[in-house]
Amino acid sequence: MARHKKMASADEENPGLDISSLIDVCFLLLIYFIVATELVSEKKLDMAMPGRTPGSSEPSPLQPGLIRVEDNGTVYWGAPDNQILIDSDINNHNLGTLVEQLKTLKINAEALNAKPVVQLWVENGVPHQRVVDVINALTAAGIQTVALSDIADK
Repeated sequence: MARHKKMASADEENPGLDISSLIDVCFLLLIYFIVATELVSEKKLDMAMPGRTPGSSEPSPLQPGLIRVEDNGTVYWGAPDNQILIDSDINNHNLGTLVEQLKTLKINAEALNAKPVVQLWVENGVPHQRVVDVINALTAAGIQTVALSDIADK
């Protein structure tokens, strides 16, 4: 048997890299991220700082609603001496009882021809999601005037 010498072809001397499939994948990822970012929509929270309207020297006859959120995620409604437990489950993002309390506050404020005002007391260490849940409840009730307080000194 005779030995055959392999002839080196021109392709083997200068091997090339076919990157057309890599370019296809990059374009597909680019299109995916462009489409995915269009699908995400953020809710606009129309909140206003509490205060007197210009030209009004009288305070509102309605007492502000008080919401307290403890560091373990427990939500209370009302004054410290007369608090109502709203929810203690931090995984419950639907605060329906709080929405009902806030709607009652709004109805009472509208009866007095005033804006409903809510003061939100938040302890240090409260998970941000819990504060967002309370703000979502405020938005669902249609309340836009909110005062934020930190009760770290208690």
